[in-house]
Amino acid sequence: MVKQIKSKADRLSEGINILKQLTDAGVKKHSPGFVELKEKITEWVSSDSSWEGTISFAEYGRIAEVQLPKYDNRAAGLNFKVRRVGF
Repeated sequence: MVKQIKSKADRLSEGINILKQLTDAGVKKHSPGFVELKEKITEWVSSDSSWEGTISFAEYGRIAEVQLPKYDNRAAGLNFKVRRVGF
């Protein structure tokens, strides 16, 4: 199977799905972490690149580990983890 660059439509659909899952989990759209994530997704949708990193959701005591892949052999993903303090 040959890897193809993920289409803009697929990126948009996956990005919207991630943001919707967060709001369904109670994350406010105006929270700093949500705004930063939305900016990263917007950049990813309009480019042909990938992005991976973490975004702090300090007001929820969590961090988001985000994977926004370039190729269509992987789906975009987010792990919303509890931030451990003191470890």
